Amino acid sequence: MLAQKHQKLTDFIWNVANKLRGRFRPPQYHKVMLPMIVLRRLDCVLESTKDAVLAEHERLKAAWRSAEVTGKLLSKHRHKAG
Repeated sequence: MLAQKHQKLTDFIWNVANKLRGRFRPPQYHKVMLPMIVLRRLDCVLESTKDAVLAEHERLKAAWRSAEVTGKLLSKHRHKAG
């Protein structure tokens, strides 16, 4: 079962890589794949606080906070939640 999940994930990753290869030459792969991997990792790590952060973002937007202040407050909120 675990091997099946691993294979499915591997196939998915290679499928995405094959789609990207059409637009990029081999020397350019690292410019695309590494940032995507980092973004996905951040998405996974922050998943547990995502709903709370989005709700807080909406609350701050409704309070007419500037983008800079909102970012600082959300960062503070993230550290309290984690």
